[in-house]
Amino acid sequence: VGLMRGVYPEAYGGAAMEFVALAALIEELARVCSATALMAGWPSCSAGQGLWTYGREEQKRQFLAPFLAGERVGAVAMTEPHSGSDVARKLETRCARDGDAYVISGAKSWITNLQLCSWFITFATLDPRLGSRGICAFLVDRDTPGVSIHPFKNKVGARTWVSGEVIYDRVRVPAERLVGHEGEGYKVLLAGAEIGRLACAARCLGQIWACVEAATQYARERIVFEQPIGRYQLIQSKITDMVVAQEAARLLTYRLAWLKDQGFERCQREASIAKLFASDALMQIATDACQIHGAYSCSPEYAVGRYFRDAKFAQIYDGTSEIHRVMIAEHALGYRGAA
Repeated sequence: VGLMRGVYPEAYGGAAMEFVALAALIEELARVCSATALMAGWPSCSAGQGLWTYGREEQKRQFLAPFLAGERVGAVAMTEPHSGSDVARKLETRCARDGDAYVISGAKSWITNLQLCSWFITFATLDPRLGSRGICAFLVDRDTPGVSIHPFKNKVGARTWVSGEVIYDRVRVPAERLVGHEGEGYKVLLAGAEIGRLACAARCLGQIWACVEAATQYARERIVFEQPIGRYQLIQSKITDMVVAQEAARLLTYRLAWLKDQGFERCQREASIAKLFASDALMQIATDACQIHGAYSCSPEYAVGRYFRDAKFAQIYDGTSEIHRVMIAEHALGYRGAA
């Protein structure tokens, strides 16, 4: 139904959504399924923004337009077994120019949409000693010789998100698949980071909403000592905290979306605040929802167990809660530039 078309102009097959509308779309879908919400926002976030900002016209036509139509899905191959959050200095995947192509070797881990994608936007370094200035971004087809994938099975949470490892074994990529210029890969990566954190916060909002709905409904229906457990003050206290955190998370998330709609190019501070608060709130709310459900939270008949398993990992992907706390503090202390 065109929900993947997102924030891009209609000339490229986009829907020209405002970011507030994108956040609302993701929130609504996440009330039922976070993986579906991920897919709807995926082209507008990490997987597409860097290509839109730095890609050449032919790259946008060849890769982005079919992505928005849902015909050829893309994935982001950035995270590595040892680099994690310190991608600017610890990236280990290497690239080297060889005639009219680049040769890429390395491994990527926890790559979302691993088995669903047709191509990866892959990040590799010309020389680790160059730090962020040595990173390059490439568009690599999944069926390119030397590319192999290894899905992760039986994950604790986020089970509906197909993820795993990508191996590049001397993969030759045509030079025209370089996104931007040599050394601009880190800029390509950052172009989608804030929108990715907006999407993460919006998914958390949807799951928070689902947890609050499930908890309040169960509290009205579950009878203990001849009255609904919702009549007990300890349960009411939990629900109060859930509702207050829900409203605060929504305000922070939609403030970030509104700022992007006003044309603010960099909202790093606001993105960290929204993502941190929404994901931490979801974890606490999912925990309380399970506590209210008691033993039934372990039953597959009730969705709160799934919300709880998924919530933990919302605090990890798109930057861990600890990383965002550091970033927020550094903004406050003046160690980082203004957002």
